[in-house]
Amino acid sequence: MTDTEIIDEDSDSQQRGRKKLLGIFLAFFGPLALAMFLFANLDLWNPETTGNHGELMQPVRPLSELNLQTAGEDKITLDEVRGRWTLVFIGQGECDLLCQTDLFKVRQARASLGRDLVRVQYLYVAMDDAAWNAARKMQTEHPKMMLGKVAPSKIHAQAAAFDVHPEGNVYLLDPNGNLVLRYDDTATTKGIIKDLKRLLRVSKIG
Repeated sequence: MTDTEIIDEDSDSQQRGRKKLLGIFLAFFGPLALAMFLFANLDLWNPETTGNHGELMQPVRPLSELNLQTAGEDKITLDEVRGRWTLVFIGQGECDLLCQTDLFKVRQARASLGRDLVRVQYLYVAMDDAAWNAARKMQTEHPKMMLGKVAPSKIHAQAAAFDVHPEGNVYLLDPNGNLVLRYDDTATTKGIIKDLKRLLRVSKIG
């Protein structure tokens, strides 16, 4: 083997090593890069400049609690929702017309994503029996909606985990389980779609 061939093999080995290192870096720091992008572009999420889009959660933080009961014996946990972007609707009490309208916005926003539809799911979190019963009645209108109920002993912990806000009951979780955006009742379907498309375009996770 000539000196030139040895040098070429060493070069190939170094390139493979660099690619492997880059892959490891992206796997661990990709989500952090997304968060940094959002923080570096806060003006993109400012409702005064972009209309009724989502409010950036500051700081972007992991959801600390998610343990929901379903109609069957299964549970919905953080592990169940990780891997895709999740629009989370917090249901409290009877679902009046405003509540139904907000839920419709979530459904339509997801349905408008075209080929990216599979990257986004939506979840109804019932905080009490009234919200649970209301959601069960609406499941025929929302066949793709995941539905879970918070156990009475977990209500305070779950509300604190989401930082439930009286003026915002829709949240966006990233595929790693981080709370990213919150929407209030003035959010429009068009605004939610714009936010989702922007995030899906700049992020390869989920």
